[in-house]
Amino acid sequence: MKKLLTVVVPAYNAQGYIQKTLDSLCGESTRNELEVIVVDDGSTDQTGAIADQYQVRFPDTVVVIHKANGGHGSGVNCGIRHATGAYFKIVDADDWVDKTAFQNLMAFLRKTDDDAVVSGFYWAYDDGSGHEEAFWRKAEILEPFDGVEYKRSYRFDEIAEKIYIKMHGFTIKTSILKENGIHLDEHCFYVDTEFILYPIPYIQTISFLQDFVYFYRIGRQGQSISPQQMARSKGDYDRVLQALLHFYQGCKADSHCTLAKQQYIASVIARIVAGKIKVLLSFPINARQRRDLIAFDHLLKTNYPEVYKANQNQAVRLLRFSRYYLYPAAAAALRMKHRRS
Repeated sequence: MKKLLTVVVPAYNAQGYIQKTLDSLCGESTRNELEVIVVDDGSTDQTGAIADQYQVRFPDTVVVIHKANGGHGSGVNCGIRHATGAYFKIVDADDWVDKTAFQNLMAFLRKTDDDAVVSGFYWAYDDGSGHEEAFWRKAEILEPFDGVEYKRSYRFDEIAEKIYIKMHGFTIKTSILKENGIHLDEHCFYVDTEFILYPIPYIQTISFLQDFVYFYRIGRQGQSISPQQMARSKGDYDRVLQALLHFYQGCKADSHCTLAKQQYIASVIARIVAGKIKVLLSFPINARQRRDLIAFDHLLKTNYPEVYKANQNQAVRLLRFSRYYLYPAAAAALRMKHRRS
């Protein structure tokens, strides 16, 4: 039976989490039309063995691929190569889905022919107790944009300036990924943005669901989004940012990439730029850091003026307005915020 949806679960040393992930996905009402590909990315714990148990229990649904470690992007790339479902979604091995909302997503995918579908997601702050009831939940985006008509098919260009898609809410036709050679950086953190931007030139239609399907676990020690890990992985952040800027330049010569899509891509990259500035602000205050910030911003303004102008971050605006003389105050404010959190 042809599968409706492939969910790829990139997994590395997730033995404490992956059972919850797979339990949430392998519901009886969705299994027949669902393909779950667990990519065991060289785990050194019991992640792969746990995934193998699910493949035995659900042989028509769960596929496990064991491979050498290549990072999150490598797991996604592997999943794209092996996916057979009409649509494609990523669920990380420490996250999970709401079973009812996931059923609603599957029901909508049966009816739609849109290139992409965006659903809601919650942040779930892990307090370390292991009890879902104790998780603090928050919706980062309550609705995609003012006046959205859920389940309506939109032309991407007509709403591009209103939206911001994140990986956790993103479902896309598998054919778009395969036919256009979508490939993420490997051995690298922060490739989620590559996954949600690289297909944009090829997305013509998009629809939105009101359901909050995905629970995105935050607060876990060593997570790539923690300030400490971001500071340690600055090289990865820079690598992804440079890849995105190179991609943006190519889009300007790509006939698939309309002006509306170019502007959308520039706006998302501007958010990544703001993140880079946040990472630099987390370093000890010194004159060299300020010079590096000024040099990077000058390079951006000169070579990628559309991305530079697309910034909506108020802190970045103030830093630029002050010619980065507010850098020490901004760095101190950021450290104080992290101490409070």
